[in-house]
Amino acid sequence: GCQEHNLAMRGLARNVLAAVGTILFVLAVTKTAEYLVKKRKITKNLSRKLVHVSASCWLLFWPLFDASHWGWKLNIIVPALYSVLLFVKGAVIKDRNDPDVRTMSRTGDPFELCMGPLMFTIVMCVVGLYLFGRSEGAMVMAIVGWGDGFAPVIGERYGKTRYIVRGGRYKSVEGSVACFLFSLLGMKVFNFFLGYPYYNFGVWTLLALVGTAVEAISPSDWDNILIPLAVYHAAPFAQQASRLMML
Repeated sequence: GCQEHNLAMRGLARNVLAAVGTILFVLAVTKTAEYLVKKRKITKNLSRKLVHVSASCWLLFWPLFDASHWGWKLNIIVPALYSVLLFVKGAVIKDRNDPDVRTMSRTGDPFELCMGPLMFTIVMCVVGLYLFGRSEGAMVMAIVGWGDGFAPVIGERYGKTRYIVRGGRYKSVEGSVACFLFSLLGMKVFNFFLGYPYYNFGVWTLLALVGTAVEAISPSDWDNILIPLAVYHAAPFAQQASRLMML
């Protein structure tokens, strides 16, 4: 009894400390982005993507959690708190001068926090609860975090070859190529640092292609939900297709 109690307390303490680590990490990212926007070092759009890509790296804290204790669920404390915060700031308070509105909205409209940013934090919560410690979680976050995060940055800066997608919106080939390549890089980095066994590169390639296609055709602000759904449901088919190609 006493030994079990001590183990449980150690597990809880470890999970609380790991959760504090995720809080400090995300605070550092958001405050840095806020400072850079304030000093006009980066644009609001770039700051949004900086926060987007960095936030997806929160799962690199997963190995610090003790999965044998229920406290591992504290890994979602930051996205859970941010989900509430973004909703309140975007739908209730609506202060255009709020730092989060300045760094995470496209046009300065507070309600934009309830679109892409809120959807992203909800996805983080779902991944942190249902795909915790699994390579599928790493693949989903790599594609929606790195692929979808870097695509518009590269597309806006270097995009020369344009194509039209549904709704008459323009996308660039360069942005789509960036989405594909950074999705692959993100999967490689996450799997390496999380210590997951090397995944079949064919599976990664197929999932990166799925993520890139969905990023290209998704309605504005809905890609943060549609990409994870598509990648998660495509994963079993990608594994099967990859096995068939190796036969």
